[in-house]
Amino acid sequence: MTRRWIVAAALVLGLILPFRVRCAGDVDQTSVDQLYSAIRDGNFSAASSDFNPVMKAALPPDKLQAAWQQTFGNEGTLRSWKIAERTPVPGGDEIAVELDFDHSTAMSTVAVASATGEIGSLFFKLPKSKAPATSPPYAEASKFHSDAVTLGESLDKLPGTLTIPNGSGPFPAVVLVHGSGPNDRDESIGANHPFKDIADGLSSRGIVVLRYDKRTLLHSLASVTVEDEVVVDAVAAVAQLRSRSDVDRNRIFVLGHSLGAVLAPEIASKARPVAGIIMLAPSGRKIEQIVVRQVRYLHEASPAELVQIEHQADEISKHQMPATETWLGAPASYYYDLDNRDDVAIARSLGIPILILHGARDYQVIDQDIEVWQKGLNGVAGVKFEELPRLNHLFIAGQGAPGPKEYDTPGHVDIAVIDRVTSFINSR
Repeated sequence: MTRRWIVAAALVLGLILPFRVRCAGDVDQTSVDQLYSAIRDGNFSAASSDFNPVMKAALPPDKLQAAWQQTFGNEGTLRSWKIAERTPVPGGDEIAVELDFDHSTAMSTVAVASATGEIGSLFFKLPKSKAPATSPPYAEASKFHSDAVTLGESLDKLPGTLTIPNGSGPFPAVVLVHGSGPNDRDESIGANHPFKDIADGLSSRGIVVLRYDKRTLLHSLASVTVEDEVVVDAVAAVAQLRSRSDVDRNRIFVLGHSLGAVLAPEIASKARPVAGIIMLAPSGRKIEQIVVRQVRYLHEASPAELVQIEHQADEISKHQMPATETWLGAPASYYYDLDNRDDVAIARSLGIPILILHGARDYQVIDQDIEVWQKGLNGVAGVKFEELPRLNHLFIAGQGAPGPKEYDTPGHVDIAVIDRVTSFINSR
């Protein structure tokens, strides 16, 4: 299977990024060490020597070098790497590798055949800056404080942060729900930390905010479903806020970004009563359609590769790919699980206020996605849509043609988002 396009797709926030699965035992590091030693030394011919025949054809040394430079060219020297986790797959193991650069850290996933040691797939995740998150200019540190919390009571509990306005309360409150992939509580992407920005901004304005590390960042899943990955923990987060004396239990909101926005109606339905939902950049098209469009936009696939991508996307769309076959780091069953949900219909039935925001420079969730929600929620009372000029998928302002490299530049969620969300919450 061609994997060059997966390298590009893995850079896309809000789409499908690899799930982390807990290591089940010792891992033979030979193939991984040979791969990354050669890449560190700039010897991409040696790096691809363990590729299986399909990978050698799809990702020859020059293309491997180009993909590496595009993703990590600004991160400095590759200082070290270590195997973090693995999961058994047919014929071998899929290994999660942590990469440590001068300026950032990142994750890579390598599929290694147990019988031959050959590498059958390789893709990277956008690097995460080592620079600490900074406070946005609209945050007023004197007006709130932060507490460490945990979500859940089992061994698989999730660490999180609660930002609380200073004062007696009770205050309105918000749960933040991440986009796709193994996100941390700040939803860190490149050099940016949008959930920290939102939490600091809202708590400066008198709103409690709960954010937490996503389950797939820390723990294995018994099954790869949207319910287990996102919904269960978000519902538990609402319940945790409702149990606090400093929270107004009648004014608890769900704020989701990207995939989290799509699932916000379902979360609100299962966590009733919820006062309202805020949806930041909810996709409306099927994931496979979004992937094809973005690969075209990024110009990362050859004509032959694009044909294959479109064929695989069509298989997913028609539920013809075997449920256990992996596509973009997740089994086909995961996409089928998403397809079986109708969150537009759920949103219509909620009977609560809904705010949907979209950045005009968002190349990932586009006008066509928002139109799906506009059409589906037409005539529903209490629904407000707004497009915010100059903002990208992270709701950070920029100029020119948008692309994934701008996520490497530090910025902050625009104050317009904080203002709109604050006004929405305070009007309830």
